Formats: sequence, C-alpha cells, structure tokens
Amino acid sequence: MGLFDKLNKHSDLVGEMSDRVGVDWEKALQQRPELAEQYRSAVLKCTQCRDVGACQGWLKTHDHADDAPDYCKNQGLFAELQGK
Repeated sequence: MGLFDKLNKHSDLVGEMSDRVGVDWEKALQQRPELAEQYRSAVLKCTQCRDVGACQGWLKTHDHADDAPDYCKNQGLFAELQGK
C-alpha cells in the first residue's frame, strides 16, 4: 500500500470513528481552525495502529458510541473534543 493510500484509509477511519462518537470535525474546525493540526496528527497516529482489523470490525457493529474503543490511539482526543 502506498503512502497516500494509507493516509486516505486512515483518514477515513478517523472520520468514521469521529462520526460514531459524535465528533464533528467540520464544525470543530470552523470554530477552532487551529484544530487542523490535531486532525492531521490524529490521522498519522491512526496509521501506527496495530488493531486496524478490530477497528474496522468495531465500526461495522457500532452506529453510535459514547467513547472510542480502549485500543484507539485517538480515544483521548475524541474525549477532549466531546468535552469530557
């Protein structure tokens, strides 16, 4: 898998996980443009995940969740953006 394919895949995973836990990046970035760097960091952090298969399975079985799974490298960021 090439670099750009990998980044696109993980950007999609971050986006899907965000949707499940109620994080609206579009709204957040409009209110706080400085979060763009955190979004990029979240995607890069996601590329280092060793549980991609588990994540994809979790996303398929959850339409909504209060929190990202414990293994999610961005769980803390999602919680912060949820105001937890």
